[in-house]
Amino acid sequence: MLIKPSLIAGSERRFKQAEFSPEALNRKLGDGPIEMSVEKMRVRQRQLLAETQDMEKAEIGLERIIQGNDLDSINYLAKGTAASRSVCRIQLRDLKSNLLGYGSGFLIGPGLLLTNHHVFGKPADAANSIGDFNYELDVSGQERVPVRFGFEPGKFFYTNDRLDFSAVAVAPTSLSGGEELEDFGWLPLSAAPGKADPGEYLTIIQHPSGQMKQVCVRENKLLKYVGDFLWYNTDTTAGSSGSPAFNRFWQVVALHHSGIPRKDAQGRTLTKDGKVWKPSMDESLIDWIANEGIRISAIVADLKVAVGSHPLIKPVLDEEEPPIRQEIAKVRAPAAAPAFGANVWVEQSLDGTSLVVPIRVPLPMFKKEIPFAPLAPVPGPAGGNGGAPNGGTANGGAPLITRPAGLLPHISANNGLPMEAVHIDQSTLKSRPGYKANFLGTGKFSVPLPKIPASLKSRVAMLKGSSRQSELKYFNYSVVMNKERRLAFFSCVNIDGGKQQDVGKREGDSWLRDPRIDDEAQIGDEYYRKQATFEADRSKNPFDRGHLVRRLDATWGDTVAAAKQHGDDSFHFTNCSPQFFSFNQGKQLWAGLEDYTRDVLLEGEEKGIVMNGPVFDGPDADGSDLPNPAGRPHKDPSFGGVQIPKYFWKILIRRNEDDDALKAAAFLMSQRKLVMEIDRIQGVDLRERMSEEDVSVFQVSIADLAKLTKLDFGNLTDADSHEATSVGPRRIESYEDIRLK
Repeated sequence: MLIKPSLIAGSERRFKQAEFSPEALNRKLGDGPIEMSVEKMRVRQRQLLAETQDMEKAEIGLERIIQGNDLDSINYLAKGTAASRSVCRIQLRDLKSNLLGYGSGFLIGPGLLLTNHHVFGKPADAANSIGDFNYELDVSGQERVPVRFGFEPGKFFYTNDRLDFSAVAVAPTSLSGGEELEDFGWLPLSAAPGKADPGEYLTIIQHPSGQMKQVCVRENKLLKYVGDFLWYNTDTTAGSSGSPAFNRFWQVVALHHSGIPRKDAQGRTLTKDGKVWKPSMDESLIDWIANEGIRISAIVADLKVAVGSHPLIKPVLDEEEPPIRQEIAKVRAPAAAPAFGANVWVEQSLDGTSLVVPIRVPLPMFKKEIPFAPLAPVPGPAGGNGGAPNGGTANGGAPLITRPAGLLPHISANNGLPMEAVHIDQSTLKSRPGYKANFLGTGKFSVPLPKIPASLKSRVAMLKGSSRQSELKYFNYSVVMNKERRLAFFSCVNIDGGKQQDVGKREGDSWLRDPRIDDEAQIGDEYYRKQATFEADRSKNPFDRGHLVRRLDATWGDTVAAAKQHGDDSFHFTNCSPQFFSFNQGKQLWAGLEDYTRDVLLEGEEKGIVMNGPVFDGPDADGSDLPNPAGRPHKDPSFGGVQIPKYFWKILIRRNEDDDALKAAAFLMSQRKLVMEIDRIQGVDLRERMSEEDVSVFQVSIADLAKLTKLDFGNLTDADSHEATSVGPRRIESYEDIRLK
C-alpha cells in the first residue's frame, strides 16, 4: 500500500520533534542490559504476572528482558504461529473489483479487524476489498490454500486519521462458505502502556508488498516512544501497512503505519544504494532509517471513548480476562481440503494474473485483470448491502473468487459513531461570516475572492434587492453564482487544520436552495432527485450532487457543535455541481485530491484556503485530455436540460513556513470523456463510462487557469508553486507528482 507523502511528512515531523538519531541511539542501547527504574520494573513484573499467571516465570521473564537474554521456552514459536493466524493480507479493490494495492491487517476481536486509516480511509474502501488468511507456506514449504473473507463496513466501521487506524467488521464465513472466521482467533489488545521499553526487540508479522506472510523476528529494536507513537528498526515495505508489532510475549505493542526515509542535503528521499528515489521506483527501494508505529494503548483508549459501547468493541476492551486470552491459541485443525476442482481459483496481482491449481501458473498474456463474477446486491444491515458473496463458476465448475457485495460510496454507514441528520438554520443566513480574505494574514498574505471580468458581470446572480452584492456568505466559505448556468463561478473556503472536529457521519443528504437569490439561478432537487442508486440503472440521471466546498473542509470550529453547524451549511444547492457519478465517487481522483488537500493541512495543523469551481464551455481537449487555455470555447454538453461542465478546477493556498511566503497550487480535473455526447447515451451503456481511467487530473499554472476560467486570481499568480510557465502542465498520477512548494 503506497503511503501518502503527507503521512510520511507527519512521521518526519514527529521524528524531528523527538530529537534523536536512530543510528546513535541504536549504538547507545546496544545489546546489553536495559536501563529500567525500580518503579518501571514493578510495572513490567505485574504485566508479566498477568501474562504468565506464575510469579517465578514472571521474575525469570523480567530478568531476561533486563539482561537482553534471548533464551525463551520452546512454546515461544508455537505462540507466534498461533498469533500469526490472525494476520491477513488485504487486497484493496475498487467498485469494479480492480486491484489497487495491498495492505496488512489483523483480527482484534470476534469479527473485527484492525488496519491503517491510509489503507481503509472510509467504508467504501473496505466494501469491495478482500482479506486473505493463510496466505503463507506450510512446514514443508508448500503454499497453503488462502481463505478469503469479505468485509462488512455496513455492520461496523470506525477510523481515526490522526492515529492512522481503522477498525472494520469482517464477514463471519469465508467467500467460499467453507470456513469460519472464528477459526483464526484474534489478537487481544491491552490498554496498559509500557508493554515494551527502548532496547527491547519487537517482532513484525507482515505481508510485505502483498507477498506471502513473513516474520521479522527480534531484529526490530524499539528505539524510543513519545506520546501516542513509537519508533523502531525493522524491515518493512509497502504492503506492510497495518501489520502488528509484538513484544517477546506476543502482546501487540504497536500498529505499523509509516517510516522515516533517509534524505540527502537537498531533502530528497534516498534509496538503499544511495541514489535519489523517484516516484516511478518501487517503494521497497527506499532507505528507511526508522519505522513509526501507533501505540496500541493509544488505539484502545480512542476506541473506548469513541465507540466503546458498540457490541463488536466490547470484547476488545474487556479488561477482566487475562492479557493473553484463550482465543489466541484456539487454533482448530483446518477443514479437510476440498476436492481438486474446488482448489482451483483465479488470483490477480499488480504484476498480472495467475491460475492456482493449487500450483501457481503465471498467465502473462493477460495484461488486464480477469473480471470477478457478476454479483447481485445482497440485503445487508440497515437496508444497505451486506458482505455475503455469491459464487461464480468457470473452468468446469471451479469457483471463481467473487467480491463481497459491500457498502457503496454514496450510502452512509453506521460506523459506530452517532449518525447525525443534516440541519441548516436558514433564518440566520444574513449573519453568516463567509470567507475571510485575511485568514492567512494581512498584506501579502491576504487572498481576496477571484474577480469576475466585466464581460461576465451580466451573468452574476445578485442577492435579492441588491444590484451590487453577489457574495453568498456561509460558515467558513463563500460562493458567487452564475445565474445563466445556475452553478457557482467559484466557491472559496477557509480551513483550519488545528480546529478540525470529529462530528461523526451524516445521516443522508438534505440539500436546500438559498433564498437570498432567485430560485431560477440555482439547480435544485428537481434535477437530482431522479438519481438512482449506484448499483441500479443510472440512465435517468447519472450525475451526483458534487460538493464544491467539501463538508469536511468546512467542519471546523471551537466546539464539536459549531463544527457540525459549519459542515451542514455546505448542503446548499449553490455549493453543488453535477458530476458524473464515477467521477465524483472516484477515490483516486477528485475525492482523492480532496483527501490529499485535507491531509496536508491536518498533518501540520495548518491554516489553508481552497478555491473550487467549474470551467464553463472550456475548450475541447487534445489527445492528452488537457484543454488549450488559448483554444476557442467549446459548448458544454447538456443532460436533462442542464449543461454539464467538462472540467473542474481547484486551488490550494498555504502560508509556507520555510520562507514565510504565500504558496498556491492549481489543479484541473476533467470529466470530458464521461460527459461528451451524454445525451445520446442510453441506460446500460453508462456502465462503459465508469472507469477512472477516463478522468484526468493535471497540475496547471494559475495563469493558464485564469485564461480557462476568465477569472482574475490576483496575487495567486505570483504565489504559484508550479513551474508550468516554463515546464508546462503536469499530469497527476500519484501524490508524488504534486508540487506544493
